[in-house]
Amino acid sequence: MKLILVVACILMFAAPLMAETYGWEDETGTVNFTENYTSIPAKYRKKARKLGDMGSETSSAPPAAVSGTKTTPAVRTAAGGEASPADEASGLFGGRKPEAWQQEMRLLYAEVKRLEQQLAELESLISKPSGISKSRSDGLPHEFRETQKLYNQSLKQYNSLNDEANKVGLPAEFRK
Repeated sequence: MKLILVVACILMFAAPLMAETYGWEDETGTVNFTENYTSIPAKYRKKARKLGDMGSETSSAPPAAVSGTKTTPAVRTAAGGEASPADEASGLFGGRKPEAWQQEMRLLYAEVKRLEQQLAELESLISKPSGISKSRSDGLPHEFRETQKLYNQSLKQYNSLNDEANKVGLPAEFRK
């Protein structure tokens, strides 16, 4: 019984740690994402940003900065709603390739969906806590609230990125 309790506690605290996602831009301008920090090539680790990290400076930054892409004054102007002539000529939107937008939007959408599913599972466990320990059952409301906070942050981040994509005129086919 004690072993089950210990394992349940470990899993409960390990779940949020496994949800960290890192993003970085390589020399070709491609934005890459991973959930495993050690899989980031060594030369990009200093530039890698943790997405959705509540305590870092990147959590309040616009999505372009969070993803590891460079933000120049021209990009900020483009992100403000006016595309610069250089962006239009080069096929960039807000200083970023359409594929980079698409990759980041897919990642954030997947995170929102993952958290929705986790919330549904927690709701189910809270309403019918059969087959789980009393201590696990008692901790479910707290776990639900914490997951709900992560969900709200991810949804806000996704909506913010979508709003930014609207401002820079990103075509709909790159938002799927």
